[in-house]
Amino acid sequence: MFARPETVTEEQLRIDLAAAFRLAAEHDLHEGIANHFSALLPDDTHFLVNPFGLHFSEIRASDLLVLDFDGNVVRGHGVPAPSAKHIHAPVHRLCPQARVLMHSHQPYATALTMTGEGRLQWALQTTARFYGRVAYDRDYDGVALGDEVGERMAKMIGTSEILMMGNHGVMTIAPTIAQAYDDLYFLERAAKTQLIAQSSGQPLRLLDPAMVEQVAAQTTVERFDHGYVTAHFAALKRVLDRRDPSYQH
Repeated sequence: MFARPETVTEEQLRIDLAAAFRLAAEHDLHEGIANHFSALLPDDTHFLVNPFGLHFSEIRASDLLVLDFDGNVVRGHGVPAPSAKHIHAPVHRLCPQARVLMHSHQPYATALTMTGEGRLQWALQTTARFYGRVAYDRDYDGVALGDEVGERMAKMIGTSEILMMGNHGVMTIAPTIAQAYDDLYFLERAAKTQLIAQSSGQPLRLLDPAMVEQVAAQTTVERFDHGYVTAHFAALKRVLDRRDPSYQH
């Protein structure tokens, strides 16, 4: 579900994006200093992204770089990883709905992209929340060292909110940081439980397609009308604040 969110300040975007990095480290949704998250600024022509070399667990709001759609650093100290600018700049430029992008190599969801079908199976309530929202890229084309990689991803994304990147990782696409992180978190949970179930050697008991559609609609109500997405991210930030609020600076 894409809807333009209420405008937030750059300061709040920085704090929330820094929180997402710290949370990703705690939830094992990262890969050292690799992977990258980005958020479009209110001017709609620049975005925040993490600088190369910082571990997710140490990123602060003030560390984030400001890039333009050509991948040039216009504010901040340091440079982005080449793959960060070659993926995020084209996707932000070509997908207007993509205000927030979170690309990770989280273990279970990435493991799923390595399997034969590499697809989520509609056998679990948690998984049903992603029904009709996922695009699959099965044409791995190497490390992103040119804009053509991000441009191809943008075409694959279309109006989807999740990109399963075959033999590579995953990306969430959302209007807010809270929603992008919520999807990243539950995508990992869905992939983990699916792989555990499949490892039993027993066939998955798939839900009836009509039930999958029903649950997808119900979880949409929960996520937005009942405020689950924003409440989840706010709760996670409170946990961070009690333990180490340094991400805010």
